[in-house]
Formats: sequence, C-alpha cells, structure tokens
Amino acid sequence: MPKDSSINYDKMLTASRQGLNVCSPAASDVTPRYLACDVIAPVRTIGVGANSSLKATFWHSTVETCDNDGDPDFVCIALNTGGGPIWRNNETIPSQVGSVAMQPFEGARWRFEHPVSFVQLYVPFTLLQTVAEDLFNRELAHDKLRMPSGIGGDRLCNAVRSVRYALSLIEPTNLILDSWALILSEILVRQFSSHSDKHPRTSFGKIPALGVARVVDYIEASIDRDLDLASLAGVASMSVYHFARRFRETIGMSPHAYVLCRRIRRAQEMLDRGRSNLTQVSAACGFSSQAHLTAVFRRSLGVTPGEYRRAISHT
Repeated sequence: MPKDSSINYDKMLTASRQGLNVCSPAASDVTPRYLACDVIAPVRTIGVGANSSLKATFWHSTVETCDNDGDPDFVCIALNTGGGPIWRNNETIPSQVGSVAMQPFEGARWRFEHPVSFVQLYVPFTLLQTVAEDLFNRELAHDKLRMPSGIGGDRLCNAVRSVRYALSLIEPTNLILDSWALILSEILVRQFSSHSDKHPRTSFGKIPALGVARVVDYIEASIDRDLDLASLAGVASMSVYHFARRFRETIGMSPHAYVLCRRIRRAQEMLDRGRSNLTQVSAACGFSSQAHLTAVFRRSLGVTPGEYRRAISHT
C-alpha cells in the first residue's frame, strides 16, 4: 500500500504501552449548548444529534447582537465565511473572510455590524484531554486552554478552512468526522494549551501484528457500516489518539485513508461482478451516498464507477 505523507493541514481532504486502557469515547449524541439561542438558528447541521466526535453548524445572521451559552463539554471554533465587523465581548475580531474565533467556555456576547455568515465546529473537550495525556503525559484543565478572539493564517485556520470546504462537497461519515476532530484536537493542544512549550512525544511505535490483524478483520467484516475511530481503537485496546498515531506508523496511512482504500477495493470487486447497481454498491461499501462513492472513486482511480464498469465490460 502506498504511504501517506505526514498530516497536511492544508489538504485534509484527504507507541504506547501494552494493555493501555480504552478511554471513554469522545463521540457523543449530545447537542452542544452553544446552539441554545432563540435569536438565530443554524441553516445546516452536521453530526448534531448523531454519535460522532466532530459536530458542525452553518449560520447566517442578520441580527445585531447574540448571547451564546457556554459549554464546558465542547471547544467551539467559528470560521468567518462572509460579512462585516464582528465583536466578541467588545473585542474586535478580524472581519476578513477566513478568520477564526473561539467561543469561551463561559459563553460570550457577539455583535455584528452587518449580516454575517460563519461555520462553527465543535470538538469534545474530552478528546483534547486524551491528546494532552497521550502527547505530553499531562492533564488538561479548562482554564489551561486559550480561547483567542481572532486568528488568521495559521495552522488552525488552514485546518478549519479545509474541513469547511470538505463539508461543502460531501455528507461525511463518522470516521472522517472523528479523524478531523482528532486533527483539530492536536492543533488546539499543541498551539493553545498550557503544554504548548513542552516537548511532545514524536514516536508511538507500531501496533503488534495480532492487534493489526484484529483491526483489519474488524474493518473487513464491517466495511458496510459507518465505522468510527473509537470502535477501531477499542478493537486494538488503545485510546483513539494512540491508535491513530500507531496505525499510521504501522500501516503507512491513517485509519480513515486505509478504510477508504478498502471501500474502493470492495466497490471494484462488486463492479467487476456486475450484478449490483451503484446505489447498492455505495451502501454495501459504507459510502454515505452514491455521490460520495463517485467522488472518492474518481479521486482514487481517475474514473467514475460508471466509467470503470463500462471499461470492464469491454475487456
């Protein structure tokens, strides 16, 4: 299998000790309290009410002021996608499209001079705590995480923009939402926590062969399901962060990239047999829709599933 490069935050579309206890899954169907506002409502939600790690909402506001409740269970990251000047608790936030602000755990009052559009991403705080423990061997408290009012042009901005772009193209699976949540958690811990000046672990070692075999067997048996990172980590008896890092070091690609490769391979096999339509193929291979199958298939092989099937029929 081809090796992935190290995590590229601009193009996200794309060794722990033995017997490590499995952490409580970060995935939850709990709705972030940040959404409890009777002034404006999101125009689109992703992962809200579903058992996924990362949740997202899309907003367009024409009001002048808005009070948002805080929520200690989630880190809220807001990406400005259009509009005029914005203030958070009387702090001016860079108004250019693409800037990022974070919602304080205690809540905040927002003021908009003109109609504004934005995307909010919600990352479970428990996931940040897991990353801090695995990366720095240190606990992370709420008051040890900085919540800037305006960020532009750094690693977090690039990652959030990439997620927003991906969400405009596909209805994401739980596994890709979990993967994005993990990437965002690592950036937040490395860049904005009190541990940012510490030296993180650089290697986590490889997963033992038996553990790899169990995970691979689980993926093959569940390829038609909406897999999640916590389940895969549970099969390997690891925390989600340790599992993701060690899986990459062992297999040469991220869990999400590996599962995507296996989904494409299963789709090829079904297309080769020629007895299923594309809707059946996408469902049997765990894609969220036929459009998702087509997009991933074209990106991976350079042709659509229909073009692949026609080429096979003429050989």
